[in-house]
Amino acid sequence: MHDAPKGTRARGRELALLALCHVESYPSEQRELAVPLLWENPPRGDDSGLEELVGDGAARAFAEQLLGKVITRWHELDQLIEATSRTWRLSRMDRVDRNVLRLAAAELAHDEQTPRAVVLAEAVRLASRYGSERSAPFVNGLVEALAIELRAPRGEVQKGTEPDENSEPNVGTDGTPTSGRAS
Repeated sequence: MHDAPKGTRARGRELALLALCHVESYPSEQRELAVPLLWENPPRGDDSGLEELVGDGAARAFAEQLLGKVITRWHELDQLIEATSRTWRLSRMDRVDRNVLRLAAAELAHDEQTPRAVVLAEAVRLASRYGSERSAPFVNGLVEALAIELRAPRGEVQKGTEPDENSEPNVGTDGTPTSGRAS
């Protein structure tokens, strides 16, 4: 068995990825129901670490949050990934790669608390651990493109939100300039 990461959120992402790779094969209306079944009956004796991760309550709670974001927005996330990848359809991507991308896209789009650098690093770590030898660079490029599309790095203006020459500067109630992002 491999060594699982030590941090709760890293372990939760790992568990969420393994669960997504499993529930992806279910019809869309049954995916939410498949997760509790997986928790109750994880595969035994495989080297993925799933059985150990399922037993970690804190990691499982974080995995469930991530899975909820992905499963409820599956179609939206898939469209976003395909639009960003341009030349790769999801159906042609490796199962691990597309599910790492779904997790990263969900965190970038629906979890402002996780820094984009963490999302990128974790996506690359998961792709390296579970994907092919080409997975990490592929995922790295696509997650970076998703991050540019969905979130600006600190101090930069997000694509599509550049102020035009006629717009008012963004000023807070105390008169200090703001970052330009909606609060």
